[in-house]
Amino acid sequence: MNMMIKRFKTVLKDYFKEVIYGGIDGIVTTFAVVSGFAGASLSGNEATQFSFVVVLLFGLANLFADAASMGLGNFLSVRSEKDLYLVQRKSELANIKTNAAEETETTLSILKGKGFSEEDSVVLAGIYKHNEQYWLDFMMQHKQEMSDPRSENEVYTGLATFFSFLVFGAIPLLPFIVQSDGDAATTFFYSSVGTFAALIMLGVLKWRVIGDRLRSSLIEVVLVGGTAAVLAYFVGTFFAG
Repeated sequence: MNMMIKRFKTVLKDYFKEVIYGGIDGIVTTFAVVSGFAGASLSGNEATQFSFVVVLLFGLANLFADAASMGLGNFLSVRSEKDLYLVQRKSELANIKTNAAEETETTLSILKGKGFSEEDSVVLAGIYKHNEQYWLDFMMQHKQEMSDPRSENEVYTGLATFFSFLVFGAIPLLPFIVQSDGDAATTFFYSSVGTFAALIMLGVLKWRVIGDRLRSSLIEVVLVGGTAAVLAYFVGTFFAG
């Protein structure tokens, strides 16, 4: 059991960025749909009032479509980043092989810019020349200023974004399932509370993974996500009203 928990924490840490990004986007996107419904239902205009079934159908369709879009977008983004890195790495390797003197001068310049003395820079550059792959890694990071994305799995990255968006994005819709016979104002209130609770959950998750102070993690996530949710509410009610 402990091994499973540790494994889960490791996986969560590896894809933490996608979980937070997908979670907040899912909450805000779905809350915008709910806000539009609330604005229409509370406007008093019978022509713009919708049933709970319509909200659920539209909300769920939007939820799955946006989750798939974000997941696939993240997949393509990581894949493209890896392709670009490999092309640049191949070009840099060719430079090292054909223009070693020029690349050595560039290496010396970088090392001195990092605070090494002339003597130490020459020694380090000489050591790098004996390990071509390490030298290549150094040049990719400090000359090309590109981080190595080869360890990232674009499939898992896309899935992490997809499921995070889906799970957290479903929370604002839950009151429309449970309160299927309730009034719009009450249901929207519960949806707002659920949205706030979902943001708190993300804040706690951030605290557990990073190990930062709980208060700062909660304030950061709730403040950023809450601001986006409030904007979504006003945009939704503006167009619905």
